[in-house]
Amino acid sequence: MGQINDYMCLDGTIPVTSLPMVLRRIGEMSEQYGLPVGNVFHAGDGNMHPLILFDANKPGDLEKCEAFGAEILKLCVDAGGCLTGEHGVGIEKRDLMHHQYAPQDLEAQMAVKDVFDPDWLLNPAKVFPLDVSEARRMAAE
Repeated sequence: MGQINDYMCLDGTIPVTSLPMVLRRIGEMSEQYGLPVGNVFHAGDGNMHPLILFDANKPGDLEKCEAFGAEILKLCVDAGGCLTGEHGVGIEKRDLMHHQYAPQDLEAQMAVKDVFDPDWLLNPAKVFPLDVSEARRMAAE
């Protein structure tokens, strides 16, 4: 893929029964965004790795690619899946956690982090949305 174009690799998970609908919708979004997608996935477990092709040297293409990627990940959640399957939540997905989890769910997850990392030293701004983790991150500074 890297010889074809620049690309962004996503990681979302869906119920395998939703695969036809999700692939169809990704195709429609590909046309809307004007960016091709190479769909790579573990069909048996619903773990998807869409590769959005873009031109890193074309102004605005990266931002368009990132917006498209966020829409694909939201689609995964809306289809009954989740934002990640094996690559975890990072900077690219942290603010999308709002789409998958209710505020009380995020609070419960951060309470667990508080027990194991009370000073928020380990990846303080990498997993939880910045707006809900701000007080904890600032208190740790």
